[in-house]
Amino acid sequence: MSVRYQNWRDDYQSRLKTPDQACEAIKEGDLVSITILCPAPLVGAFVNRAKQLNRVDFRTLAPNNPDLFNPAIVKGEKEIEIFIGDAMRPSHDAKISTYLPNTFMLGMKATDNNREEARLPDVFLTPCSVPNEQGYVHFGPHMWMRKSYAKRCPKTIAIVDPNMSKVHGDVWMHVSEIDTFIEGAIKLVDRPGVEERVRTLSPEPLRPQLLELLEKVSNEQLALVEAMFHAFPPELLKTSLGMVEIDPAAQGIANNLRGLIRDGDTIQVGVGQPSSLMFLAGAFDDAKHLGVHTELGSPGLAKLWARGIVDGSRKTLFPGKSVAVAWTGCDGEDLKIIADNPAFELHLPENILNPALMSQNRQMTSINSAIAVDLLGQIASEDRFGGHMVNGTGGQPDTHIAAALCKDGRAITVMRSTAMEGSISKVVARHDAGTLVTIPRYLADTIITEFGVARLLDKNHRQRAEELIAIAHPDFRGELREQAKELWG
Repeated sequence: MSVRYQNWRDDYQSRLKTPDQACEAIKEGDLVSITILCPAPLVGAFVNRAKQLNRVDFRTLAPNNPDLFNPAIVKGEKEIEIFIGDAMRPSHDAKISTYLPNTFMLGMKATDNNREEARLPDVFLTPCSVPNEQGYVHFGPHMWMRKSYAKRCPKTIAIVDPNMSKVHGDVWMHVSEIDTFIEGAIKLVDRPGVEERVRTLSPEPLRPQLLELLEKVSNEQLALVEAMFHAFPPELLKTSLGMVEIDPAAQGIANNLRGLIRDGDTIQVGVGQPSSLMFLAGAFDDAKHLGVHTELGSPGLAKLWARGIVDGSRKTLFPGKSVAVAWTGCDGEDLKIIADNPAFELHLPENILNPALMSQNRQMTSINSAIAVDLLGQIASEDRFGGHMVNGTGGQPDTHIAAALCKDGRAITVMRSTAMEGSISKVVARHDAGTLVTIPRYLADTIITEFGVARLLDKNHRQRAEELIAIAHPDFRGELREQAKELWG
């Protein structure tokens, strides 16, 4: 055994710094990658360092500090990868930030092939677990690209999160492989203290609901709202913690999807709406021996394993295991089931979301959401109104292509038939000029709304229009038929 493994505790101690000391590693003109759900003390230290520099660029996913997008504070390119989301949309709308149109399957290709155009971040900021007895840390249930970047970036700064639950899979790195650690900036969640504040400080009528919610949340979730948990309205807490309600349209979609799910399917379910509601809406309740090979989780995913519906027994890849790149999107009850459960594994996205691998699964079935679909089957999942981005690609291209290539697979797109309280049809004759098409028409397969199932595979343009008009909201079908007749006869 090498010295670095024998003496890892000494090595680890030598790498400990305060947040501000750690961020001194960031130099003028660096590109810094800030991981999804990066803890506030580390993001705050980055902002403090950025104030000292004339320019520092950053790449991020789902940050929690608005100062990042203040041009007067952080001067440099502000780059969003994979997914935009509500928090970052205003900065993108204002052209303060820009979007990096990479995918999981190709995200590390330029770097790994030493391409001239590769832009590997100089510094990577991430949380990690407390080291285990052998000197290894992992990156928690929200791993995403954390290990991928930590393996490659010249410098990694890791803040130790004692609330991080143990996960299984390709998640470990030795402390000697990480440049700098920060300890003590994140405190262990005091669950009894939160409960005491709820019982003594929260409005009395709200206490039963808050105590019920407290039972359901994981430590990772509770850490985000610990100080003010007792003061939050329960409905706001439910929303922030991913506790969703099933609306009638989503239930109708789930009922239609239910008839397409086969025993032994390997499923992927996207985080968007309404796909993320499909577990709770019962879309998989009639099936047996399902497997999971997905980008991330959704509420109810792990509970299907607890009920025996998901067992992975017929999977080609990782049999008996549910695999993902993160369990983000699962609710607190799911996360408690997943914690230290070897039936659930995380792996690097450039590996398991590569369609060349993923398509080898038996009956690979992808289920993702869309913002709009035109009558040719072009699927727009990122923007509406001609280039106004509301989301990024996420893992939809990777997973949809995998299901399309799988010999007995099915690539399913789910969406409500209307938007904006029924005033706009999401089935459109043609997309507005400038619309970003996420899935081209020649990869379209099956589209589901609350009004039915459109089967597009092996259909010509006119037949596709007929299929899609049949699942549009009835209020818009006449107009769509007239437009289709004009366009294709």
